[in-house]
Amino acid sequence: MGTVAVRTLRPATATRRYLMVIPLGLLCLLAIGLGYSLTTAKTAPSVQLGAPAEIPGGIAMITGVVPLEVDGWQPPSPVAALQQDAQDGAHRVRVEVQFTSLDPAGTRLDPARFIVDGLGSGQPVPLWSSPDAAFVQEGESVRATMVFELPDKAVALVLEGPDGGRLSLGKEHHSGG
Repeated sequence: MGTVAVRTLRPATATRRYLMVIPLGLLCLLAIGLGYSLTTAKTAPSVQLGAPAEIPGGIAMITGVVPLEVDGWQPPSPVAALQQDAQDGAHRVRVEVQFTSLDPAGTRLDPARFIVDGLGSGQPVPLWSSPDAAFVQEGESVRATMVFELPDKAVALVLEGPDGGRLSLGKEHHSGG
């Protein structure tokens, strides 16, 4: 009598399981990396709305955050960016800030270089700002106005200067979008 050779094949399910290990391993590594970055990320502190913050050469204090749809404010001369409606899911706010120079050499101020930072903000720059870049002598104060377009769903918003200094915008400006 003859012998019959029996050949055993790996079942297809074992091969599929083996191939799933690679993507699952990569997914676990990605999750570990994301978890690490979220738990070790340092958030820069900000000063509460209305409180003075130290900035290079002086102090700054937000004196108002007003949605443009509330008071209909417009700049002294027409600005193309403000003539159009805000994008869907966004609102515009006028941020009023008082800057005071404490440096004997004076302080350089450029409101156009400020941004709004926060979760979901996209870090917008002002659509309009006044005054233009200026030099503030020691002991003098200058009021600046900046208009930003902010996403309705953005949270933890702060006004951030080019050289530091973070001032909270609060949440009263949200139009409920």
